[in-house]
Amino acid sequence: MSFIILLLQNTNTMPTNFSFKIQNHWNLEAAQTEQQSGGSLKTHQVFLEDGKRLDVSAAKPFKGDASKYNPEELLMAALSSCHFMSYLYVCEQSGISILEYSDSVEGFLTLNNDGSGAFTKITLNPKVKIESESQKQLALELHEKAGHLCFIANSCAFTIEYNPLVEV
Repeated sequence: MSFIILLLQNTNTMPTNFSFKIQNHWNLEAAQTEQQSGGSLKTHQVFLEDGKRLDVSAAKPFKGDASKYNPEELLMAALSSCHFMSYLYVCEQSGISILEYSDSVEGFLTLNNDGSGAFTKITLNPKVKIESESQKQLALELHEKAGHLCFIANSCAFTIEYNPLVEV
C-alpha cells in the first residue's frame, strides 16, 4: 500500500507534520567568476536534502542567467508536478488507467513599482490519455479533486486555473 494512501486512511484526527530542508549557498568570489564568464552575480547553488545541487539564478527579465534554473519556473514546476501526482492518486482510487500525461504551464507575475512582485495566476493545461471512453468525464472531474489534495496548490496565495483535456 502506498505511503499517501496510508496517510489518507489514517483515522487519527491530528494532522501529520513533515519537515523538508534545503541549503542555499552564494559567495562573492564565485559570483564574480560566474559574471566574468557571462553569467550573473545572482547565480547561487541550492542543495536539496539528499545532496542534489541546483544551479539557480534570477529569471532573465530580472538580470539572471537564462541557462540556470530560476525560482519562478521552479515554483511552476513544483505546482505542475504536485498536481500530476495528486491526479495520479485520485485516478488510481477511481480505477482510471492513465496512459500518458503532459502539462503546459503558464504563470503570470506582476512587478510593482517598488520592485516587489507576486504571481497573480498560474494556469495548468494537463493533457491526459486514458484507456476507457466511459471514464472520460470522471477523468476530467478528478482534476478538481487533485487540485484540492495538492500540497503545493494548498500553499499558494494566487489563482490556480486548470484547463484539462482528456483523450482516449
